[in-house]
Amino acid sequence: MRRARRIVLAVVGIAVVGIASGVVGKEACCKKKAKVDGMVKEMLAARKGQRQIEYLTKTYGEFGIDEAYKIQLALAKEVSKELGPVVGYKVAYASKAAQEQFGVDEPASGPFFLLQRVSSGSSLPASAFMEVTLETEIAFTIGKRIDKPVKDVGEIKDYVKWVHTAFDIGDYRFVKGETKPTPADMIASGVGAHFFVLGPGVRPEKVDVDAVDLVLARNGKVIAKSPATNVMGSPWKSLVWCANHIVKLGGTLEPGMVVVSGTAAPAYKVKGEKIKGRYKGECGALGKVRLRIE
Repeated sequence: MRRARRIVLAVVGIAVVGIASGVVGKEACCKKKAKVDGMVKEMLAARKGQRQIEYLTKTYGEFGIDEAYKIQLALAKEVSKELGPVVGYKVAYASKAAQEQFGVDEPASGPFFLLQRVSSGSSLPASAFMEVTLETEIAFTIGKRIDKPVKDVGEIKDYVKWVHTAFDIGDYRFVKGETKPTPADMIASGVGAHFFVLGPGVRPEKVDVDAVDLVLARNGKVIAKSPATNVMGSPWKSLVWCANHIVKLGGTLEPGMVVVSGTAAPAYKVKGEKIKGRYKGECGALGKVRLRIE
């Protein structure tokens, strides 16, 4: 009888511990969701009000890269209600120098939305930016669906329809402080993706992408220039990374989507009147891309 009682008490004890653990786990999950919801709400309000915010890790505490992409996805779901579906991605930290500077061992990505695509030769108001970060980059338009890992550059070329000279025109979303935002801060906020502009499409087999220089000029004066090979050794390698990264996150690259592959040259990063200007990007045989900010 005593033995039976001890067994019953033990089982009850296990059940109580299990219930308690479940309650604690549920509470932790709720707190985590509330934290993510708070970040997304703050970022959406800041976008709408055109204001910079404190680093997320400063306000909400530290979080890792994996969690940062989950926050980015939650933000993207809300942003797409206003800006339309995701139509591509930008690659950030595409050079070894940038990775070493920010303490990461691989690039990062952020989504572009339908209404963020701007035609070459167009104008944008300076009021559309808090602090512009503008770069000349090489972009790829996807021709065939990528829903599984890609082995190498040779394989991914079969999935690309067009290559372009492009502008990645970011908006810096954080208040400057004594320290820089962490990669997790940048990833969670979409790595600054704001607008992108594509030059004419060139068939991949018609140009040696690795042989061109990425040139950015403002009001006729060259302000940045770097070889395409500074981008992970080749912009094609950046595309391979991005495709495999998106697949790893459970997504796909669909026909018509664009990947803007990154740059190793310092971005043109300014506020106020210096945002305004006539911008031209050149990538040799890939041609030119133009934009006016007024």
